Amino acid sequence: PGAVPFDAATMQAPHINLAVFGRGLLNHLFTRLYFADDPAVAADPVLLRVPAERRATLLARRADAGGATIYRLDIVLQGAGETVFFNL
Repeated sequence: PGAVPFDAATMQAPHINLAVFGRGLLNHLFTRLYFADDPAVAADPVLLRVPAERRATLLARRADAGGATIYRLDIVLQGAGETVFFNL
């Protein structure tokens, strides 16, 4: 993923849009995965609209696994640390 326009003057940080659906969910849940180590995250116009104490639920952390680089984001459906979901 790369940066994409938000409006004529602003770019969004690279991200992946996610839809979650499963047994017991009546509607799809929509969220985003941002890359925690990307400096553009600090100025992303969508992420800045999320309360500061909840932003970490959208940040995938970089790790190494057997010589490969991976990003991990745990999606929490309810309770402490619940992932931010967007009402689309």
